[in-house]
Amino acid sequence: MARSYDIGLKEALSLTFGAIRVLKPAPMPVHEVCGLVAAEDLRAVVDCPSATSSLRDGFAVVSSDITQASRENGIPLRISGTLAAGDPTLKTVQPGETVEILTGAVIPKGADAVVSVEFTERRGDKVICFRDAPSGCNLLFQGSDVAKEGLIVKRGQALTPALTGLLAAGGLDRVKVCPHPRVGIVATGDEVIAPGHSLKPGQLYASNMVTLYSWLRYFGMSGETSVVRDHPHELEKTFQKLLSKNDALLTSGGAWKSERDLTTRILDEMGWEMLFHRVRLGPGKAVALGILDGKPIFCLPGGPPSNEMAFLQIALPGLLQMAGKPNAPFPFKKVRLAEEVRGDVTWTQFFQASLEKRGGEWWAIPHHMKSRIQSQARAQALIRIPEGVQCLTPGNIIDVQILF
Repeated sequence: MARSYDIGLKEALSLTFGAIRVLKPAPMPVHEVCGLVAAEDLRAVVDCPSATSSLRDGFAVVSSDITQASRENGIPLRISGTLAAGDPTLKTVQPGETVEILTGAVIPKGADAVVSVEFTERRGDKVICFRDAPSGCNLLFQGSDVAKEGLIVKRGQALTPALTGLLAAGGLDRVKVCPHPRVGIVATGDEVIAPGHSLKPGQLYASNMVTLYSWLRYFGMSGETSVVRDHPHELEKTFQKLLSKNDALLTSGGAWKSERDLTTRILDEMGWEMLFHRVRLGPGKAVALGILDGKPIFCLPGGPPSNEMAFLQIALPGLLQMAGKPNAPFPFKKVRLAEEVRGDVTWTQFFQASLEKRGGEWWAIPHHMKSRIQSQARAQALIRIPEGVQCLTPGNIIDVQILF
């Protein structure tokens, strides 16, 4: 495949989605699949509930016995037993009889309704019913939550906490899902050190690496991190190690084209298939994507705003596609723009912003902080100026990407 340089964001995403494949589905315990995507249709293997049961504490009755029951006309029934949840139901309720029943207990044969206890009065071995109970009253019918062979989840559907509970109720203990990718992150640079070490003049902590890993965790992914000096042998060794243990690789720094930017040069020597390098994206231009050993490698710029934006707009959608998820990670919201933002008409430009409610409307306030990392940390949304547009004017309604 020919390499592409200085391409637009739309083309970069198209190349990304065309090159990245969904990971091989795997069976997992049902209590561990929340947040993952079903790799096949999932159907119940049992009825839930497994038998018709009571929704109330009360008395299981033959409904025709008490059709005339009222506060003025109490109807007596003989109590022939008691049932609690989990008790075997060996008895049959005959006309003129009732069984005291607790919530969750299986309805005995012959009974077709339950009178709530608050509409009854017990007198010795009898109970007086002061309200009727039509057939089906206060019953949870067999299979009413989910019937055996009933479809619970469609292939490609994301599994929520409640859906995992429904799967368990339907008798499924393991389900086939698209796993999240494990992602290796390599922070490069002689000046970069891992948090926890003493900082010398001119050095900086690998904050990009921490931010990237945190984004992965936020979206349910996992992986490992490494900080490496700008030394060709160390870079190649680390790339090989992390790529062998993970499904994808993110590199942070060294992505431009100076003599000191070694990342893409080392990957060229390792034989990766570069798909693109440099995108008309601001910030984040120096981003690159290639494939090595069938695994995607995203090379991200070293500057914090460029690093995060290239990840959010290109790498993250690609990684989500590996998990079978929608590749648009952030919802859009219509808001009013508080201040003018200007970009380069030949690029797609993004601006970090905060959101504020004014007079019943949401407004986006572009950040103008001197600290790039502070601006990232306080951003709630991203304002986008698409390629071909010079500026967005204040007061207009725009679409913003909602981060949090």
